[in-house]
Amino acid sequence: MDKRVHQSPGLSEADIEYLHQIEAGLPITADVSRADALLCTLLDDNQALVARHVIPHSTPSLYRAPATGRILHPEEQPLIFRALRSGNSGSGQQEVLSSGAPIIQDVFPIQTEDKRIIGAVAFEINMVAHERHRRRNRAFRQAVRWLQGMCLRGELADTAVLGRFGQYDGVYLVNRDRDIVYMSGSAANLFRSIGILSAIRTQHIDTLEPLDVELVERAFHSHKADKVRRESGDGRIWVRKVIPLKPPPATWLNWQNYLPWHSGDQQSGNNDVEAVLVLIRNATEAVQKQRELNVKSAIIKEVHHRVKNNLQTIAAMLRIQARRCETNEARQALMDSVNRVLSMAVIHEFLSQDEHRPINIRDVCQRVATQVVQVATGPDQAIGVRVEGPSIRLPAGQATPTAMVVNELVLNALEHGVGQQKEGQIAIRLTDLGDSVRIEVEDDGPGVPPDFDPAQSDSLGLQIVHTLVTDDLKGSLEISAVHPEVSETEGSKGEATGDAARGTRATVTIPKRTLK
Repeated sequence: MDKRVHQSPGLSEADIEYLHQIEAGLPITADVSRADALLCTLLDDNQALVARHVIPHSTPSLYRAPATGRILHPEEQPLIFRALRSGNSGSGQQEVLSSGAPIIQDVFPIQTEDKRIIGAVAFEINMVAHERHRRRNRAFRQAVRWLQGMCLRGELADTAVLGRFGQYDGVYLVNRDRDIVYMSGSAANLFRSIGILSAIRTQHIDTLEPLDVELVERAFHSHKADKVRRESGDGRIWVRKVIPLKPPPATWLNWQNYLPWHSGDQQSGNNDVEAVLVLIRNATEAVQKQRELNVKSAIIKEVHHRVKNNLQTIAAMLRIQARRCETNEARQALMDSVNRVLSMAVIHEFLSQDEHRPINIRDVCQRVATQVVQVATGPDQAIGVRVEGPSIRLPAGQATPTAMVVNELVLNALEHGVGQQKEGQIAIRLTDLGDSVRIEVEDDGPGVPPDFDPAQSDSLGLQIVHTLVTDDLKGSLEISAVHPEVSETEGSKGEATGDAARGTRATVTIPKRTLK
């Protein structure tokens, strides 16, 4: 719900809680009504707020984009303003739609127990769907009205757990005599697929499966919505959702078009359950696909886990080989390879947790930097590494080369920046630029020459970084000396404290790829 609803005059915390209860019931109501549902509140005499727009899952929306947060005016929405101002419901044709197609709008006020109007709900449907609904079974049309009324009274808050009602789902309606008074074509086809071939409508509920009888009876007695997914012996998986329906109480507003569909029945006003609406869906194919995806996902996770373990084994073997090297140059080359292998192992460790989830680059930088410092520093060195900036997530295709880039830059900062210093600091800064990411690796060493060009460097690490950044990540790389900033004590003179560089900063900027 739009936060600006709190700006509506006269709304107490209890009123807002009531609106939240109505909001919870709007999705299933919009789906069964096959209509867009707009929950509106009055901001002032000339402005109303669409606090929540619920798009139906059972039919295409009338709107090109969600209308939540939109400001309405009296000249464009007279029915909504009439309901908000005077508490009168109304139905009429609207022409103000971006697509140009006419729509039918049913608007109902939201009334508290002390007769205050705190909002309104508009159900909007296109003209063709409206005419189709008018030709539907009389009992079903009345059931839709009752469902809408229950939503406006906040009695459908528990239906939020049911999920949505889709375009190809079936529905049937059972009255208090346990007779099936309406069944949609989709529902009839579902039952026909399991051998229930007779004319189901007007027959008793026990014509259907035992589970249907059980759920309907439970709904009549408990007055609660329910959802059951049951798998039969033949592998069929059906999801059933039941909603007990109550007519409007005698104290409720005068609802239009009341159609008593139970023979000889009049509105009792005792708020008992008069009917049960059952929504039914064949979920067999969807569940089987999800199971297959779960199996594939588990296999892929296991592969990433084993790759990580294998890479760590390779790194351990390289460490052993490095200890046996007779020259420092060979030993250093092998230890650099250890770091590169371990940085790739970090990515596979993240992927083994969830290969579909984008990887948090901040966590990767922390792991890689800590790992490099542990492997590449001497026992008498105290090198601190800190990672600054927000959590930024990138797809695995970008995270892997990014980890390698950070590994090489931190390794380069240790070897050529900090060098043999007893103490030193390395900072990694992340900046989210919206459509791109900036990564800075800075050390407090002596700095690089002013004319330093990483593309022309003889360093294998910088050559790897340059290739990954420009060719793979399609980004840019810049390496420069960090000069002292202007001293605050001499800021009035605008003079620097010195010209000597105090470190090196490598800046990598890469565009974000679409997360899939």
